[in-house]
Parts: sequence; C-alpha cells; structure tokens
Amino acid sequence: MAVLGTAMALVVGADASAVADTHVNGGAYTLEDVTRMLTTDYEANVDPSGSVWITVGSGTSRGGIDTHKAACDADYGIHGPASRWPGIEYSATRTLLDQRAHIRENCLDFARVSGATFHPDSDETSLTWVRVAGDAVTWATGKAGVPSNLTRGQLQDIYRCNFTDWSQIPGSSASGPIQKYLPTGRYSDVRAVFVQYVLGFDPTQPANGPCAATVADAPGENRGDYVTSPNAILPYTKSAYSAQKNPLSGVPDHTGGFRLGNIDGRVPGQGRTDGGDPNAFVGNHSVYFVYDPFRGAANAATVDFINWAKDPAQRVVWATYGFLP
Repeated sequence: MAVLGTAMALVVGADASAVADTHVNGGAYTLEDVTRMLTTDYEANVDPSGSVWITVGSGTSRGGIDTHKAACDADYGIHGPASRWPGIEYSATRTLLDQRAHIRENCLDFARVSGATFHPDSDETSLTWVRVAGDAVTWATGKAGVPSNLTRGQLQDIYRCNFTDWSQIPGSSASGPIQKYLPTGRYSDVRAVFVQYVLGFDPTQPANGPCAATVADAPGENRGDYVTSPNAILPYTKSAYSAQKNPLSGVPDHTGGFRLGNIDGRVPGQGRTDGGDPNAFVGNHSVYFVYDPFRGAANAATVDFINWAKDPAQRVVWATYGFLP
C-alpha cells in the first residue's frame, strides 16, 4: 500500500505549505479498517504538511486512545464527559452537529457513515455526505443444510416468527429452532442497513408482537465467532466478511464458520450499489465520509483527503477490504 501512496503523492496536488495538524475520524465499525489503512497511507506518503491522521475505533472507551488533540482530549480523554467515542451507541454525524452547536469540542474532522444511518428528515442533511464506496448487507448462518438462497419474504417470515424452525424453510435439509440475532446498539450500521434495506421493518419493535422478544442481541457487528448458537441467523456485511477472509487485509477471521447467503437469487453486491438499479441485490448500499461544511476553510485538509481516498487509484485498497465501486 505504501507504493500506491507514494505514487499518488505526485498527483494529489495538495498545498505543500500547509500547516501540520491532527485530523481525527470516527464512526461506523464497518469502515474502520479500510479508513485506518487509507489514513495511514495518506499520512506516510501523500500529505505534504506532515499532519497526523487518526482513525478511532467505533465506540472506543473514554481514555482508550490519546490523539494528542486538545479538543478530543477534552471530550474523550480519561476525564472527559463522553463515555465512548462515536459508534454503535452514539452517532458520528450527530457528533458533528454537536460540535457545530458547541455541545462538543471540534474533535472529529469527518465521520465514517453507512447509508442507512442517514435520515433525510433530520438536520443531518446540512452536513456534506461524500459517497466513497459501495457495500452490501445480507444474512449469514453456520447451520449445515440451510439453502444458500432465501427470498426476502422468507427472511421477513423468519424475523416475524412465521418460520421458527429451519425445517420449515423450503429446500432446507436442516432442522432446529431458528435463533434470530441483530447487532445491539441504536447506531449499529449493520443493524440499520439490514432493518432498512433487507427486512423493511424493525423486528424488535412492539409491532412485531411476541416475536420481538425472540430476537437476540448479537454481541458485536460482523462477529460470527461471538455467536455460539448452532441455529443462528444474523446480518453480516459483504465488506467485513471479505476482509476477514482475505489475508492481505490483515483483518482477523471472525466469521466463526458463518457463510453469507444470497437473497432472491442475487449475490451480495450484485448490480449497482449507489441506488437506481431495480435488479441490484436488495442489501446494496453506499457508504460515506461526512463532514460539516459550516467549518469552512478548516475543512480544506479533510476535503483533500476524502478526494484522494475516493479516487479510482485507491480502489485497490477498498477492494482489499471487500468494498465495491
């Protein structure tokens, strides 16, 4: 990756007189590893200012990382008011808005965001959303004998308790009580995308009746190794699964014997991932780097980085971590 960064340093066109600074991003777990690779490469091989680029893990505990940036230490240092960095428990985009409102210090320069956490009816529309890649969320199981393809209707029936045993699934040679999982956390991007794009409803809400209580909390996103039930079904992103199976990514294999399933005869990532394709896989979606335009000139370095990160020359990096164009 260093060779790639060195090559891009010749074309990025950044201002060599720029002042060194510390730039911090936080947010979605799904984007954490690829963003860390990109910021590391950019800092070492591209940024002419000598700035530091820090990718903070989703939901990192207060005091869990020292950014040496005063604004971050004020909020997320060992004595800061925030118990955790943005992640599944608090939205990174909301953090950007809190910074604008002076509720938080100006710590985050940009947020890593999955498309499903974008609510057009909220003030998040005032932020600048830059699409950087595509991804897909699907279902996964480690249960032998379960068909590799389920229809969207069958998945909805599972999460509505219309199917409660694997033997009820057409084409299944498996049996056993289906154990349904969703990642915990209000701002889990994996949960949000699966609920919004695949299921079309939240199975944990009262509207799902007694079935709501049968949906278990998955102890982590994209962590098959955390789930011990042999009858489990849970959401998984294509990017995370691919990265965990690709030794070049350096990401440990957390699949735990789970395998990705197809939906309606389409494989995860099939078709366009940016919307508008009626034949695309139902769980396809965009992922974003988001910043606050109200910061004005303070965004210059952030915008330079984002433009570099989404350039086609960086597609090999995104692909290593399972992301799509």
